[in-house]
Amino acid sequence: MKKYIHLQPISNELFIKISILKSLMYCGVLWGLYHDGWAMKSGSNEVYFPFWLNAVQAHQYAKIHWPHYTPRRITHKDFRESLLPTLTRLNIMPALFNSSSRKFKLSTSQMEHFFFHSHVQFQPA
Repeated sequence: MKKYIHLQPISNELFIKISILKSLMYCGVLWGLYHDGWAMKSGSNEVYFPFWLNAVQAHQYAKIHWPHYTPRRITHKDFRESLLPTLTRLNIMPALFNSSSRKFKLSTSQMEHFFFHSHVQFQPA
């Protein structure tokens, strides 16, 4: 006789987080804001490295909050050689932002795993 396990539906918040992580794994590109250095944002006793899944959202955010900054693609090389060591050393938390300032925090190791993992295939922009 087969046994069936009754599964509880997941919360909307968890569903959204899973969807975001899937997007991170498959989008192939992340965007940050740059002007003589990468933009950082502080709040509630933490410093964040904001990033976006597309240049349009990054640009919309910059127009309001950092008008001199422009979206810049974050490459695998940028992340490995420059951002990861700096974020880790300064204890800065990466956070996926959207155009309305909502953020989804990730650790540097989560960001590396979900987006910059060696099995991810990068597509040229």
